[in-house]
Amino acid sequence: MPKLRLNPIVLIVINILAPSMYIFLSGSFLKIYLAVFAAVLLLAMGCYKIFLVTSLIYAMMEGVIILSRVFPAIEPFALFLVVLQQSVPCFGLVAALMKKYTSAELLSSLETMRIPRTLVVAVTITLKYLPTFTREFKYIRESMRLRGIPFTIRRPIKSFQYFIVPQLFRCAALSEEVTAAGLVKGIDAPMKRSSYFEQKFRFVDGLILILFIAGLIGGFIWFKR
Repeated sequence: MPKLRLNPIVLIVINILAPSMYIFLSGSFLKIYLAVFAAVLLLAMGCYKIFLVTSLIYAMMEGVIILSRVFPAIEPFALFLVVLQQSVPCFGLVAALMKKYTSAELLSSLETMRIPRTLVVAVTITLKYLPTFTREFKYIRESMRLRGIPFTIRRPIKSFQYFIVPQLFRCAALSEEVTAAGLVKGIDAPMKRSSYFEQKFRFVDGLILILFIAGLIGGFIWFKR
């Protein structure tokens, strides 16, 4: 079965619209609708690992929320999870966006939206830096293990310090590398950039967005009756 290949703008628009709709829609409806819609998209795109991870996290949070009705002592923590759970589908779509698309593809797609170049570059770098950030943490943890420095919850501040200080130095070095790479590729050029990855907005992209928006409008009308 061929995997669905969406324009990155579709995933970005869904992640912008979904959180803002909690102002207008019932929280329970939007939570379920967004979870189902994101799950279908992840499966259609072939992001099975991301689907399994986000589903597991979502189910664990739901389990704690249900248990809070029986054990009132964990209710404050459950209330925090209620808010966090609403963002899990969006995190899954962002993970798919970072995994499936290169920086050049993201940059090419965002430039078709006619938004300021500065914002385009900032969004692209942010999305592609998150995997690098995670990878750097793994390197730091491996270095701590080789030096016999344990990461323990008994001394969280000290352990966090061992993580964050090297990460800050790596962030400074990586920012210089990213800036240099961008300048070499002409990211500051005033003229319109050409790209090998030409991202067109196809029929299937419009259909996905229409279905998503139609579901939101349908939910709004239903709960306003």
